[in-house]
Amino acid sequence: MRLFQLTTPTVPALLTLAGADDCVLLRQDAVYLLLQAQHWPCRLYVLDNDLLARGLACPAGVQRLSDSQWVELTLQATQVILCQN
Repeated sequence: MRLFQLTTPTVPALLTLAGADDCVLLRQDAVYLLLQAQHWPCRLYVLDNDLLARGLACPAGVQRLSDSQWVELTLQATQVILCQN
């Protein structure tokens, strides 16, 4: 499982490489992508602190992560890809 970490509210072209076994984590301003209708090709996670800091709700199908859960997910990944635009 690869973990794609997005930090900006722009979906990078690199995300087209994500498959059903991969994960996308929305961090920092990338949480604003939850406001757009997107088709995510894999499991979608969001950092709880970033969601709360921006006053956004978590839509169904998106899993909220604490910082410790983020670390655990990172350790489970075979590859971590930081996508910054």
